[in-house]
Amino acid sequence: TRNPASISAVEKRMHEIARLTAGDIQMEEPQSDLTPTADDETYSGDQDDETFMALCSALPEEMQEAYLSYGESFKTGYLALNRGDFDLAADELSYSLEENPAPDSIIPLELATAYLNLEKLDEARRLLETFLQHHPDALLGYQVLCEIYWEMGAFDQAETLLADCPDDLKNSLAYVLLRGETLSQAGRHQEAASFYQDFMGAYGWHEPLAIALAGTLETLGDLESARDLYVEIMDQCRSCHTRVDPLIKRRFADISFDLGQHSSAILEMYLSLVQDDPENAPLYFQKSSRIYASMGNEEEARRFRIFAQQAENRKG
Repeated sequence: TRNPASISAVEKRMHEIARLTAGDIQMEEPQSDLTPTADDETYSGDQDDETFMALCSALPEEMQEAYLSYGESFKTGYLALNRGDFDLAADELSYSLEENPAPDSIIPLELATAYLNLEKLDEARRLLETFLQHHPDALLGYQVLCEIYWEMGAFDQAETLLADCPDDLKNSLAYVLLRGETLSQAGRHQEAASFYQDFMGAYGWHEPLAIALAGTLETLGDLESARDLYVEIMDQCRSCHTRVDPLIKRRFADISFDLGQHSSAILEMYLSLVQDDPENAPLYFQKSSRIYASMGNEEEARRFRIFAQQAENRKG
């Protein structure tokens, strides 16, 4: 039986898809302000200063003051780190550390992040273990050091690190997420799920924890529970009139699809994702084609296979 409301919504999406796929329209991903364009690989001094100030303004006041005092090498290294140029970042931040050798410097945190991305794990670990001796309340230090321990397979060390951190940090949402992720990284997914569930049972709903729990349930193969949790997350967003993260919509749609739910509602969600997440449009068109095929509509199934190929060609 056709649901008129659902079909109407799908048809609206179809009109929008037709507009997007007409002619030579390109569905481009917006460029980050921190990424140089192909025609201009260098930043002017003014652009550097503006970008550096914007990055620092997002930091706590104490860190802002420190970062603004470290000098030119630090600025160059920090900008490189945020652009993903980790070799340059490591070189410049190393120079900056020599220029600012105070034991309570925050520079080791950023240098360790560069080393982590360069897979220089021992160097990164040593920097952060010393850094946390001087900054035991620096949550970001624990986060980066845990990631290093995960990469090294040193899960017991990560557990010990978190167990020994100050009680004030243990009451933070970020700590709970870090502890749960440490359990998951160690392959202890059921413990991670129970940890998230117990915390939300005691302290109430927190969307980041719900997302982490849903991902853990997927890993455990409990797809129905994960799907239901994604529904709850989307409902919470709608009730607060906030945008639903496309990744949440995709996880819900993919799980529903894998569980055999090839309905007009799932079709509509894939069509909306074409607009929300154009980088993955070929996949969404393919899923839409398969849903149409399961409905017996071979003409639309064929048309959406063509859309998928066109979207793939645009990416290339």
